[in-house]
Amino acid sequence: MVVRYILAWVPMAVLAILNGTLRQFTYGKVMSTLHAHQLSTVTLILIFFAYVWLLNSLWPLPSLTQAVLIGLVWLLLT
Repeated sequence: MVVRYILAWVPMAVLAILNGTLRQFTYGKVMSTLHAHQLSTVTLILIFFAYVWLLNSLWPLPSLTQAVLIGLVWLLLT
């Protein structure tokens, strides 16, 4: 289970890159840099929320301990 979640971090990095690319080529051209970054941050938080919710639906975590462990591993990978 933990290995699946560790491997599931890779698509999160891809999502973050795609989010930044979207910002650069769309609304980043018509907004100030600060506002574009703020909007991009909110967008990425929502994308990550949906992704993690999907992961938890597919592979429910059996304990809080495992959830904390996976969160710490994701933090280190980031």
